[in-house]
Amino acid sequence: MDNLEYILEWMLMHRGKIIGVLVGLLISLSVIFWGVLKTLLIVVCVVIGYFGGKQLDDQVDIKDRLLRMLGER
Repeated sequence: MDNLEYILEWMLMHRGKIIGVLVGLLISLSVIFWGVLKTLLIVVCVVIGYFGGKQLDDQVDIKDRLLRMLGER
């Protein structure tokens, strides 16, 4: 049981590095299988989805935000 606790503690201390490695692995595999342009499209869609979801989580008025970005306010 001590080994499992040690591994979990180590993973928590280095979770940013672990997540970074996994993201890098996923991106490199998608470049190999689908190519650079399709991978870039996937990454752009994921980033747009993340920021859209973050806006919903923060309960931001999306219409107001879009009007501000377009300079109509």
